[in-house]
Amino acid sequence: MRILALSFLLAASASAQVSIPIPPPPEPILLAEMDAPGIDTAVEQSVAATVSRPGVHVVHFWAPWCGNSRAEFESGWYEVVEEREDVSFSFVTMWNDGDPAADRLARFGIPEADHVRVYGQPSGPWSRDIDERRQSFLGLPVTWTPTTWIFNRGGELAYAFNFGEVSPDMLRQALDNAAKSWDHD
Repeated sequence: MRILALSFLLAASASAQVSIPIPPPPEPILLAEMDAPGIDTAVEQSVAATVSRPGVHVVHFWAPWCGNSRAEFESGWYEVVEEREDVSFSFVTMWNDGDPAADRLARFGIPEADHVRVYGQPSGPWSRDIDERRQSFLGLPVTWTPTTWIFNRGGELAYAFNFGEVSPDMLRQALDNAAKSWDHD
């Protein structure tokens, strides 16, 4: 519920032309506080271990057959990945029969590296029937590709772009913001 609310707030604030009051942020969501049943695959366990470490971490869900995912990568994501070796990137294919499609990412200039990991989330073949798709990761909803999450401070979800493409400039800004110290006193 918190992720969905955060997504709507981010979308509303990005496209709003009228100044509206924004409620205070919800309590941070920490992976350490999540129920273990939400982390039920080896891919989720590996990504959970990564984002629980100090630093900024991007978890990006995509599918090689998805036009929006391809357009996002073609817009220059590789430049951000190259620039930000201080950030870990976990690229997780969804609804692709567990195939990580690392060769496809490499074609977009995103090869596996010390700070880049590529995973294929087991979920069965792609299906137009949304009810047949796996719709969660780390106990959080994933119902669209591309989806981008940015974690900071040892597992705190800072940004959730759940519905659509994130431009390189948006990604840079979110990474810079996530790297800053947040005080809500």
